[in-house]
Amino acid sequence: MAAATGRVNVFSRVRPGVAREDGDQHCVTMIPDDRKCVVRLHDGDAVERVLAGGSVSVKTVEKEYTFDGVFDGECTQREVYEEVGKPVLKDVLQGYNGSILAYGQTGAGKTHSLLNPGMGIDGKPDPKQAGLLPRLVAALFVHIGADLRNVYTVEASMLQIYNENIDCLLGEDREKAAGLQVSGKSEIRGLTWAPCATPHDLLRCFTRGRANLVYAETKMNKTSSRSHAVFQIKVAKRPRATDKASGVKGAAAVEMKATFGKLTVVDLAGSERVKKSGVSGVQLKEASNINSSLLAFGNIVQALAEKKKFVPYRDSKLTRILEDSVGGNCKTSLLVCCSPSSESSDETVSTLEFASRAARIETTATINEGVVTVDAASLIADLAGDGLDTALREKHTQMMALETKLKCETNKRDAELLKMKDEAAKKQQVEATKASEASKLVDKWRVKAEEAGRRISQLETAVVEAAGAKEAKAGVAKAEREVAALRNTLAVERAEASKLADAAAGDLRAQITATQKLLDESNALAQTLEGRTSDAEHLVVELRTQLDASMATLDAAGADAAAAIAKAAEDNATALRAAE
Repeated sequence: MAAATGRVNVFSRVRPGVAREDGDQHCVTMIPDDRKCVVRLHDGDAVERVLAGGSVSVKTVEKEYTFDGVFDGECTQREVYEEVGKPVLKDVLQGYNGSILAYGQTGAGKTHSLLNPGMGIDGKPDPKQAGLLPRLVAALFVHIGADLRNVYTVEASMLQIYNENIDCLLGEDREKAAGLQVSGKSEIRGLTWAPCATPHDLLRCFTRGRANLVYAETKMNKTSSRSHAVFQIKVAKRPRATDKASGVKGAAAVEMKATFGKLTVVDLAGSERVKKSGVSGVQLKEASNINSSLLAFGNIVQALAEKKKFVPYRDSKLTRILEDSVGGNCKTSLLVCCSPSSESSDETVSTLEFASRAARIETTATINEGVVTVDAASLIADLAGDGLDTALREKHTQMMALETKLKCETNKRDAELLKMKDEAAKKQQVEATKASEASKLVDKWRVKAEEAGRRISQLETAVVEAAGAKEAKAGVAKAEREVAALRNTLAVERAEASKLADAAAGDLRAQITATQKLLDESNALAQTLEGRTSDAEHLVVELRTQLDASMATLDAAGADAAAAIAKAAEDNATALRAAE
């Protein structure tokens, strides 16, 4: 299971003013929309300055803090629960450990925010005034009642740390319940855990435990907590059995996965200044121990915020118990409570500084999982809907019937879906085969088209290279025959390929058109050549006639020349004889 990392969530609440603060100026302002708390600190030396002849103006310094949420004096208990308590309960129901701690000076409203059982200021019941813990209990069992799929087991414990002694508040024997010791990590030996099947059982446990808490009246608080109170609720969750076969008497036990969440709610006793609280005697000792344990708690918060290697958990009983809640396997929320009075401004600033440090503490929480063995009796109880009221039991029965019907319908639908998938796969295979064959035919046609293109190119070259008219005629006739044969071949191929490649057939038709155009041009060229050949034949005839005439003239000239030569020879001979 992956760990959920985060940090401590911090919230701040300021209570309304009380009668003893009448006339005091308020120094705390909450800005819920911005999640900011602003404290105005007045100049403490103003009176001395006036006595010395100085100005009567009061200097004010503001300090601003930002948290995960802030609540002013008008906010309701429900609003506090929705932001602080509800998310932690949700985590616990998933199997995480969750903690809620209330911190602040005495009389700041911590116990009211956490533990008010639903009583108004006038002592009359007022459910709207119920604090975080009663609301967590009610919400827990509301969730359990609405969750028909799971079975829950709830246990509760309550203890206090009084004068550095750990006392169990639910134990029947008060002597044995006092002076308990911490063993391991945040575990208390001898602590009583009470099983709770209803919210009333759980609330009665806490009512009984609260009755054993130590309270006292001081000048700061009529009911001041003199001890740290720790409330713990363990929630185990496993699936509810729905298989009737597993609920037969005599059937073997069944192992089931389960989650184990733990909710810890801590009402820390308020820090107090002895001068202001006016305590003495026993109460002075209580105040000393409270302040000492809160100092130790502050030290571990600072060490965790600064990521120190050593964290002094063993400095007090409080820090040992809270070791798992602060910095351990837990999702933690801190609610710091403040007084609005300017008389408590120093304590308020100290509280808010503490809260700012706590907000830097990183947390790592994991879901607590395990395996539980459920016997046959519990399985039968699951099927019978034990632990559910009549309406929920009927709803549980209806849900089981619907689940059975849904399971049958789901199996049937899955079978039909599987059959449809097989048929679709077969059809897809057939279509793939056809597509493959078509692709092969297209490739074959494309090869033939390329061959035809090359042949046409050859014919074009042959037509251009025709040497004479007769050869041109023969070449043209041969080209026409080959083109005719090629047309027939292409027509057959086009008929075969037209079903699979209309686009390719269009390209072929374009090529044939181009070829036809080329042939037309070749025919025109052939006709031109024929015309030129005819002219050449006429020219040859004329040349031959002229040649014959020239030959006759030449023959006549040769005869005349021979006669002239003969006459010249004769004249020469006569001349020679005359000379002798």
